[in-house]
Amino acid sequence: MEAKFGNANSRPSILHLDWWMRLWQVVPSLRISKAPRRLRLCESVSLGEKRIVAVVEYETQKFLLGGSPHNVSLLARLGEGKDFSELMTEWCERQR
Repeated sequence: MEAKFGNANSRPSILHLDWWMRLWQVVPSLRISKAPRRLRLCESVSLGEKRIVAVVEYETQKFLLGGSPHNVSLLARLGEGKDFSELMTEWCERQR
């Protein structure tokens, strides 16, 4: 004996339609909330040859980072101390 679960030509019963309608009413209220991101890339600039300079924000702090294929360096903590242009000038002088 073979059990039959439905015929391709049969219509769904009113109970099935009612169940689906109720389900679709509930679905929009079910939302999965994600935890807020604490790390964010604010801006980045390519320097060519796979090198970048980027401003990264972690919570309320911002950092200027330099990156290459083999290294990531903290260039400055932004919003503290010296002006950005002064920091870049000092960094360039150290690289010579």
